[in-house]
Amino acid sequence: MHLLELLLLVVGCWVWGNIEVLIDQKGGYNVTIGNRVWLRSSRTAIYVDNKWFSSDDNSLPLTGISYTSGFDPNLGDYRDFQLSYDLVRSGIHTQIIGHIRDWYSGSGISFHLDTGNLTMTNTVPLGMDHVRTVFPSFYIEQIDKNDQRGYFTFEGEMTGDDNKHAGWWNPSSKVIQSGIQGGPIVLFNLS
Repeated sequence: MHLLELLLLVVGCWVWGNIEVLIDQKGGYNVTIGNRVWLRSSRTAIYVDNKWFSSDDNSLPLTGISYTSGFDPNLGDYRDFQLSYDLVRSGIHTQIIGHIRDWYSGSGISFHLDTGNLTMTNTVPLGMDHVRTVFPSFYIEQIDKNDQRGYFTFEGEMTGDDNKHAGWWNPSSKVIQSGIQGGPIVLFNLS
């Protein structure tokens, strides 16, 4: 089982309930802080058999949304939203599950993508600036005219000190990289 995990930490949320995930009927998810949308989900995708399967074009269709809760000995209680996708390769169905955990003990959300026992084979290797899975993914956008979010990112090979960028969080923020060139991103309110 392959487990890809990304932990999203949002600075400045001191009280539980200030940060939360809202999921709609189509599997879209928003990260909100204080009832204001900070991040809107984009697509979910996986690269296998030398091609992309994506929720955008329905080659990776959403088949269900469920909710559970649980306990982790290190991080405490959580709510776990599960987005189930159906990957069909050569007539064989594989369930791909995107987990979104909303932690009670602190203001944090974690994401991980469970690909089951899927062996992601490819004869055409991806370059170092590419990724095999896209989850979570968010639009880089200015939501409305009052949106005053900024970002700071560390980038460069192996997330070194080579490339740092800061600016407004909007569609013109093209400097944000993926793959081995990408690094952590800090979002903050400029106002």
